[in-house]
Amino acid sequence: MGDGNAAAPPPHEVTRHELDVRPILRDGGEPFSVIMGAVEQLAPGVVLRLVTTFDPVPLHTVMGRQGFAHHTRRVADDHFVTEYWEAAASADTAPSPSAAATGHVRTIDVRGLAPPEPIERTLVALDALPAGWRLRQVNVRVPAFLLPLLDERGFRYTVDDRGDHVVTEIWRAS
Repeated sequence: MGDGNAAAPPPHEVTRHELDVRPILRDGGEPFSVIMGAVEQLAPGVVLRLVTTFDPVPLHTVMGRQGFAHHTRRVADDHFVTEYWEAAASADTAPSPSAAATGHVRTIDVRGLAPPEPIERTLVALDALPAGWRLRQVNVRVPAFLLPLLDERGFRYTVDDRGDHVVTEIWRAS
């Protein structure tokens, strides 16, 4: 899937905040600021359930850059439901103690992507990473080809193999 952090849907038991922007779209409006306002107001662990008239692929990219995973379901030709959640808020990508200490972590989930896309997305995310932030990459395996590139670029990292997935936390060396 080439549209950001596409993932399986979040668990049913999590809290969801629904935002239906179909009326704005049907009136010819631009709902981006309304959506971003809703994202800013999301409490930790709450899923944004966005209802649109199309699959908002460009929004997937924007949200992915902010550390959100997503899942889109087509209900009808002009009715799509996309759920966005912080990838770090899910149980399988819980923050590590070092990330919790900094408070600023951006997560990208590259599971299911074919090589070299996981490396490319990680390097792009690192280029855009604000000073003092950490990047958490969730992958199906240890990113063996990425690690030497991180060393060359002066990044530090930890690799946590959790059995069914691997979490690599990356930050700039001081």
